[in-house]
Amino acid sequence: MISVHESEKLSLQEIEQFLLAATEVRFEASQRKEVYAWVERLLCQREYARQERRARGWLRRYVEKMTGLSRAQVTRAWWAAIWQPDRCA
Repeated sequence: MISVHESEKLSLQEIEQFLLAATEVRFEASQRKEVYAWVERLLCQREYARQERRARGWLRRYVEKMTGLSRAQVTRAWWAAIWQPDRCA
């Protein structure tokens, strides 16, 4: 397993290339809180709510691959971050 630092700062094109090439790379966190904080930073940096549908799909798959979370868990993490807009300020 590889630890990736500042992986939320990748461009959308870099994320797409990573997903097409990577097989076994994951973000490692000791607590769920750390995973959700990483997801939140990614959403804020990428301005998720303003992205087009295709870009949101790449971001979702990126989070699934990096965290090992299921699609449902990623959705819960999205909603936890999206509905607290003051956190991105």
